Amino acid sequence: MIRVKIVPFFALGALCAYLGVFGDQISTYGAIISEKIPIRGGATMEKVVIYPQETYESEKRICRTGRLFRHKNAKATVLICHGFMCDQYDAGIFRGMFKRSHFNVVTFDFRAHGEQKEGQYCTFGHDEALDVIAAAHFIRNDPGLGKLPLFVYGFSMGAVSAIEGQALDSSLFDAMILDCPFESSEKVIKTGLEGLKFSLGGYTFEVPGRDVLLRYAFHPYVQSLVKTVLRLVSQMDASSMRTHFYPVHPVESIKKIRVPCFFIHCKNDEKVSVDQVKAVYNGAAGYKKLWITNGRRHCDSPIYDPEEYTKRVREFLYQVIEDQLDMSSHKQIFEDEKL
Repeated sequence: MIRVKIVPFFALGALCAYLGVFGDQISTYGAIISEKIPIRGGATMEKVVIYPQETYESEKRICRTGRLFRHKNAKATVLICHGFMCDQYDAGIFRGMFKRSHFNVVTFDFRAHGEQKEGQYCTFGHDEALDVIAAAHFIRNDPGLGKLPLFVYGFSMGAVSAIEGQALDSSLFDAMILDCPFESSEKVIKTGLEGLKFSLGGYTFEVPGRDVLLRYAFHPYVQSLVKTVLRLVSQMDASSMRTHFYPVHPVESIKKIRVPCFFIHCKNDEKVSVDQVKAVYNGAAGYKKLWITNGRRHCDSPIYDPEEYTKRVREFLYQVIEDQLDMSSHKQIFEDEKL
């Protein structure tokens, strides 16, 4: 693993270009580009670049930036995968869930998000799986981190991307925390288009053409219209960044995953229904449990009750580390009482 001592941000673009061209000579998946910066609690922070494949069909690399937070006594490492329209800094607010003295944490920008995103497309988990794979292999190949268990914490699109990545490469993670993953990209579009209605004379009618939009949603000539409709009717602004919908089916990919999985979902989620998350949960092949919270909206569980959320996340990870999961309780669904 090479450590490239480049701190000024303006040099990052040139470094990414260099890594993209000569990456195989430096590191297969990324590099550390700054010295360790001390932060409170005895931890250190390092700036990193991760460069996944651009597409499944191409070996060309793109460049993604991230942050690595180390602790010398860490028992494991957590890779945080952010959601749509977020970035590594938004994801950084969740670092506090993972006790600094016990966990290293890595945050990074998915393609088309955050830094260095020119010319890239968001695909809602399809190509982002390649970002997850590159980030996980980067961690696995680090001399210090590679000796420790690696967990992933993903929410929304980040959870879906983690599922797709683990389904492609079962060596990535030792356990997964998956907050509100959707069932399929078709379901995301369908849920958004359900708001496409109008009222007349006290009656509500569906707008003609909704089924056609859904049927051809993945066609390049229809996507601009679909994205505009989603922005207007469901506050899902897929037109504010370069976005391309691809068929993605976590409900099928999860069937290939055998590592322990902790699913979390808000019962009041307006974008992803409880039934969708239950369908993904039911397909998981290994140890699994599902916690349905009283969260008020999409991805609201850690905001609604941060203390209980942190407690349950840590409890799950410690059980994995100490090999204390109750494998006899293979299927577990916990639901908060209605208020």
